[in-house]
Amino acid sequence: MAKVENMRIAFIGSGKVATELALIFQFKGLQISGISSRNQQTGKELADKLNCPFEENPNALSADLIIVATNDDSIKKLDEQLDGKTWLAYTAGAVDLHQLSRGNWGVFYPLQTFTKERHLGIDEIPFLIEAKDPFLTNLLAEICVHVGFQFAHCSTKDRQKYHLAAVFVNNFVNHLLHRAQVQLKDSSLNWKLLTPLLEETIAKLDDYSAFDAQTGPARRKDLRTIDTHLDMLSEADQGLYSLLTKSILKTYDK
Repeated sequence: MAKVENMRIAFIGSGKVATELALIFQFKGLQISGISSRNQQTGKELADKLNCPFEENPNALSADLIIVATNDDSIKKLDEQLDGKTWLAYTAGAVDLHQLSRGNWGVFYPLQTFTKERHLGIDEIPFLIEAKDPFLTNLLAEICVHVGFQFAHCSTKDRQKYHLAAVFVNNFVNHLLHRAQVQLKDSSLNWKLLTPLLEETIAKLDDYSAFDAQTGPARRKDLRTIDTHLDMLSEADQGLYSLLTKSILKTYDK
């Protein structure tokens, strides 16, 4: 096979992950040979951006490697649908590589959150890679080196653990921030006053474990304050507050 910079790389998917990675690849001199997507509108738009063909049928893609940036269920369907003649690598964090039937599959999982119209630096996107075939493992590593991505070899079991931790770190934390924004907006209060607190909460993890950095009424077992907060909340948010409070109390019980 040709060197990485001469390879033909195609993408299945046209969402946030596919778009960001394809644009980075092209910027770094890698050849994007085609896009396929169930969403033909966004697929054609991405293909136009990259000046490459759009293929409704993923088996029509002409590529040495296809990056599959779709949801988890689609990966299992593509395992049955694709002809198996091309190297394949999916970007999902929770899919078990060894449950896919073909031997040409690998994993190219970006341990990061992607947002439309918000572009990340290359050094902000670490990858976990794995493959059934050692050749593909090396190929994915070579792509990371060529582009400048941080990367680590990672088994399915450990990758799934990273993915679970990422859900806590990103998805759950983001939802809590949403609930805080709603509460302040409902009271016509200024969210930006909490920005320094949020920044310091993250920054001090460079020096302390999250366990040691914990503060607040649950950490202090300040039950009166906890009751005051509960009285201020809707029933739905009371459940969320109580669940997290109980977890903190149990964590520091001794």
